[in-house]
Amino acid sequence: MRLIHCLPLIAGLALAACDNADEELTDEALSMDEVLAQGEDNGIMPQPGEYSASYELVSVEMVAGQVQDMAALEAAFAEGAQEQTSFCVTEAMGREAWISAMTDNSCAISRLSANDGDIDLAMTCDAEDGPQGRITMAGTTSDTASDMEMGFTQPIPNVGDVNIVLQVQTERVGDCG
Repeated sequence: MRLIHCLPLIAGLALAACDNADEELTDEALSMDEVLAQGEDNGIMPQPGEYSASYELVSVEMVAGQVQDMAALEAAFAEGAQEQTSFCVTEAMGREAWISAMTDNSCAISRLSANDGDIDLAMTCDAEDGPQGRITMAGTTSDTASDMEMGFTQPIPNVGDVNIVLQVQTERVGDCG
């Protein structure tokens, strides 16, 4: 099971339902053309090929609700983050499709600044299993690798929201198979 898909399951097991405040972060959905008109995209795009992705848990923080055992919650997220995944980048992919593939999600970029090897973006993603809503990513990219910090708030049904920060590293490992 991919990390992105197991986060809600892991968190649901470690949390106890309490105050369920419904504070939602939203970004206006913009087309990629509108984003590029408002931002800058002079960044490096990855070469086509298969990429491995690794995740390292940076932090987990409760927004609403209570944690019965915070150490167990952090351990569960850290264990899930150790799972490696892979994705394929094709020549036809733009930045939005590349980021969606990397996060195993369907995302619309709402803010983008990419200059040479530096990238900073915000996007709205909609996945049945995994990060939903507003996700931010910032870091560095090259034509064969990236190292970015990804932050998002994961809603856990009947429990509350959890702020999660992951370090995401990708590396080209060969051609798509």
